[in-house]
Parts: sequence; C-alpha cells; structure tokens
Amino acid sequence: MNKLTPHATLKFLGMFSLSMLSVSAIISLRNLPTTALLGTQSVTFFLVAAICFFVPVALACAELASGWPKEGGVYLWVEEAFGPNLGFLAVWLQWMESVVWLPTILSFIAATTAYLFNPELENNKIFLVSIMVLVLWGATLINFIGIKTSSFLSTIGVVLGTLIPGAILILLGCSQLPTAEAKGLLIFSKDALIPSSDLSTLVTFTAILLGLCGMEIPAYHIKNVKNPKQSYPIAIFFATIVILFVYILGSLSIAAVIPKENMSLISGPMQAFHLFFNAFGLNWTAPFLAALTLIGSFAILNTWIIGPSKGLLSSTKEGYMPKVFMRTNAAEVPTALLYLQGICGTFLISLFVFNPSVHAAYWIINTLAAQLYLIMYFILFLALIKLRYSQPHITRTYQIPGGKVGVWLVGGMGAIACLVAFLIGFVRPADIEVHHTAFEYGLLLLAGIVVSCLPPLLFIRTQRRIRKKNAQINKH
Repeated sequence: MNKLTPHATLKFLGMFSLSMLSVSAIISLRNLPTTALLGTQSVTFFLVAAICFFVPVALACAELASGWPKEGGVYLWVEEAFGPNLGFLAVWLQWMESVVWLPTILSFIAATTAYLFNPELENNKIFLVSIMVLVLWGATLINFIGIKTSSFLSTIGVVLGTLIPGAILILLGCSQLPTAEAKGLLIFSKDALIPSSDLSTLVTFTAILLGLCGMEIPAYHIKNVKNPKQSYPIAIFFATIVILFVYILGSLSIAAVIPKENMSLISGPMQAFHLFFNAFGLNWTAPFLAALTLIGSFAILNTWIIGPSKGLLSSTKEGYMPKVFMRTNAAEVPTALLYLQGICGTFLISLFVFNPSVHAAYWIINTLAAQLYLIMYFILFLALIKLRYSQPHITRTYQIPGGKVGVWLVGGMGAIACLVAFLIGFVRPADIEVHHTAFEYGLLLLAGIVVSCLPPLLFIRTQRRIRKKNAQINKH
C-alpha cells in the first residue's frame, strides 16, 4: 500500500459539500418515471417511505457518524455492534448493491445521450453498450485522482445536473397540474391518495426505498469533513428535505404530462422535457436540459463509484479478502476494488442490454439492488439499537431523542420497513411487462440474492480457519 500524501488528510469538506454529497448519492431524475407510474398515490408512498424508512436512516446515520466519526461507515458501525464478520457482510452487501445497480444509472445516461443526438438510438443496443461502458470506466478513472476532486465534481454536478433540471421540471409540471385531471392523467381526491391493496402495485414501494438509499455514503469521507460531529447531522437533515421535495413534486410533474402506458422507465424525464417544451414552444431548450441531466447523472455515478469501495476497503484491512484488493494509490483510493467493480459492471451491462426486454431487465436489476441494500439496512438498524446498550458511554454529538424508547422506535420502525419492502420485492409488478411467471420472477430474485451473498460467507469461513490455525500455532 502506498503512503498517503500530506494533502490527503486535509479537512476540506464543509457542511454544504457534505449535503451535496448526500443529495448526489440519493437523488436521481431517472427514478421519477418509476414513481410517476403511481400517479397521485406516489405522494402517499413517499410520505410513508420517509416516515418509516428515510427519516429513520437519516437519524441512525447522524447518531452513528457523530459517535464514531472515523472512516469505515457501515463496516465500522456494524463491527462495533456485532463484530467484524457481520460488519464485513453488511459492507459487502452495500458494495454488491452498487455493482448490481450500475447498469440502471448507466442505461439512463446512455438513453439521455441518445436523446441529444437521435432518440431512436435508445433502441440501438450497440450504441447503449458503448456509451455505458465508456462512461463507467471514465468515472472509474476520474476517481483515481482522489476524493477532493471527486467531491467537487459531485457537488457541481448535482447542482447543475439534478437540482436545476429538477426545479424546471417541477415548475413546468405544476403549471400542468390543473389540467392533468381533465386529461385523465391524475386524480386529485382523498381516495386517489390511498394506495391500492394490490401487491403488484405495492411492489413499487421497494423501488421507492431504493431511490431513498445512500444517506450513509458520505460517512466514508468523514475524516475529510470539517467538524464532523456537528456538520454531518445538519448536512443530512438538509439533504433529506431537498430529496423529498424533488422526488414528490418531480413524480407528479411527469405523471401530469405522460400517460402511464407511454411511460419509459429509462428515458421518462427526457419524454417529459420534450412534451413540456413542445407545449410552451420552447422545444429548442430540451437538448440543453438533457445535457444538464447528463451532468447530474454522472455526479450520482461518480459518488457511488468511490463510496462503497472505500467502505469495503476497511474490511479488506482485516484480512477478509485477498491482499491484492488492499492496493491503494497515493490519494488512498482503493484502485484494485475500483478495477474489480468496473469489470463486474461491464459484465452486468452486457447481460442487461442484450436482454430481450430492456424494461423488464431494468426492473429486475433495480429490485435486486433494493433487496440487497435492504438487508444491509436491516443489520444497520439492529446495530443502532445494540450500540445504545453496549456502548452508552460513547459521546454522540447528535443522539436520537427519547432515550432507549426513541432508539427502539426509530430502529424498530426502520427494520420493519426493510423487512416488509424486502418481501414485497418478490411480487411481480403489474405495470411492467416481465416475461416470467410469478414463481419464476421470485425465484430469479432469490437466486440473485444467494449468489450475491455467497462470496462474503466464503471469505468469512476462510478467515475463521486462518484465525483458528494461527491460534493453534501460537498455542504451541
């Protein structure tokens, strides 16, 4: 492992930069078409998801990061509560989720690029693969420079490419809301806000939770944060408000313009921009917004390329993975893990794009990523509760109010939400044409979960054998 250069440990991340890292880790315009399928019900789904999952995650991360403000994030927190084995499993699931998720954000970037030149290119699989692979490896190599450059690009990218296009989308969408009901696109009533009891509709709840995952990612850069015990909690609370505002109003904006049957999961926001600007006679501005959206998507990708890999690096130092994956450069970037992530991502891209139904593949990969992440969050909430009992002496600048009752309420509600959404994820969706029976669909997801969990279990077993062997040698 190379030595750190002096500048690598400088405290250059302030509260605003940390907030933007949080926003760039979570918010994405590509998620809006999925939630727009719910119409007015999306408001209820988001509010339930916020109360039962998103806010508990934000509160949990604020307490854990303020109590253990060291680099390591999820691995460190779970290790403190349950030991290194479960800590490794948790951070592996987070890293694996990011690998599985890569084709979805990359497909959105490719579809948006196609829109800039020729929308018909969205159906050209060679074009899609080329753009996706090029962007993946471009983002990977950029992250070799170090977190200072990476965080700067994420901050600029999320403001220019997500918040600005999102604000324009919302403003234009709100102007269409009064006529949306007359067009049959949205229904505004108390009954319309009540979610359908049909499981095939409720399955979207799992996708919504995936769109709200990632609040713990900035914790991997905690050692570069100025005054982390105070900055981190404030930053994530600010990010929470921004994220919910954009997601709820953005979903309604798209639903107010695009009929459900014409919705594209991959290029929905571009559809909305095109229809919006045609209606206002400003279609010449759509390419400009598409370019900004590309910048925002790249910022999100950039954040996820480096974050989980830095978390996994913490566990490789404990010997759970081969030593080759401990290699870092002068900026302490886990280069070997980034190469591994890029190779796995390239393989998944080929499986994704050359699937007979790209939309079906998009949904299945999205759901699998959500389920892997929900397992990790389930463990994280249990760790939050355990640490209140096992390490009450640790000073936490931010502490969930209400004492042990408060932490049980937050951690328990979050864990239950994870479990419910995980199980609902196995239900085949109603609005997406999936060429599998309900049984085959569930079995496919289960197989993906098992395959994703096998490597860490094998690594843990190998590590136990090594430790046992070393103990016997030392004894003699």
